[in-house]
Amino acid sequence: MKTRFFFVALSCLALCLSACQSDPEYCTVKGTIKGIEDGTRLRLDDEYNHFKAVAKTRVKDGTFEFHPRISAPTHVFLYTSDDKQLKDFFLEPGVIQADVDFTDEKDMEIGASGTPANDFDQEVDLLFAKGEDDAAFARWEEKIDAGENGILALYYASSSIAKSSIKALEVLDRLAPDIASKPYIADLREELSRRAKTEPAPGNSQSANYFIDMEYPDAQGNLVSLSSVVNNPSNRYVLLDFWATWCVPCLEAIPSLKALYAKYHEKGLEIYSVSEDSNEKNWKPFLTKNGMTWVNVRDVNPGRGGSKVWSAYALHGIPTTLLIDGETGEILFRGTLKDIEAELESLLQ
Repeated sequence: MKTRFFFVALSCLALCLSACQSDPEYCTVKGTIKGIEDGTRLRLDDEYNHFKAVAKTRVKDGTFEFHPRISAPTHVFLYTSDDKQLKDFFLEPGVIQADVDFTDEKDMEIGASGTPANDFDQEVDLLFAKGEDDAAFARWEEKIDAGENGILALYYASSSIAKSSIKALEVLDRLAPDIASKPYIADLREELSRRAKTEPAPGNSQSANYFIDMEYPDAQGNLVSLSSVVNNPSNRYVLLDFWATWCVPCLEAIPSLKALYAKYHEKGLEIYSVSEDSNEKNWKPFLTKNGMTWVNVRDVNPGRGGSKVWSAYALHGIPTTLLIDGETGEILFRGTLKDIEAELESLLQ
């Protein structure tokens, strides 16, 4: 889940008139907390405002309560003062119940309840937790297609839930005024516009989107370009994979990548994996230890701040995978490895 926001400093008069001031129940957050000691400081960080704190409190008798001041609904993360992430959920009018069990790693994936956006989000979180990903994504599409234009719409457009950047841009165009006016929206629109250039063109489009070339060193220090792999006549399709050794979902995907490579390499599939590891010493031995025998290179300026390819492909996070046609260079698919595997099944059967 997860995005960013922008909190505009309000005048004293505006503060007095804001809903959080006139009605303390407008944005009350409370809950029980297990596995965190009494007296521990807690804070709510606004993801849409560069993770700035909008409220702070302490654990008392195994409970906590916040009364954050916000001017419009937003999405927040609950952290301890030493940066342990506990929950994430939405701030909106109402009493939000955010019970925490820090002894259960899976608890962090289940948000809050008590308000419309949080109740919906918790519903789909529970589907994801049960492994019912298709059902969860379907509920999101149903919600958005019904005309949602509030904080859930912004969350959808700014996260990996939106499979199409074109559709995400359309959702931005209909956001409610109190959310659409935030400066963050302009940055998000620019990012989505760039990302749309590295997604398959819409079905009714007369044009196609093509891969953007890159060249990085492999484990032996040799520069290997993506174009050299795509243009190799032996490769009918190229899977472009962005990952890192510190990324847990990336590590979880490695067995599937290995199985995919073993199944389809002789039929014309090649993988071009781009590591976002800043430490080369972590990356090299990892490749050997885990039998990653396909093309592996390392981004020499990894991360959102310095990586040209991160910007070119408008990466929201990793892992991110794209499927490229080796004959035309056209981007056929951008999405989860699971979805791309289904695509390859039909292409290379």
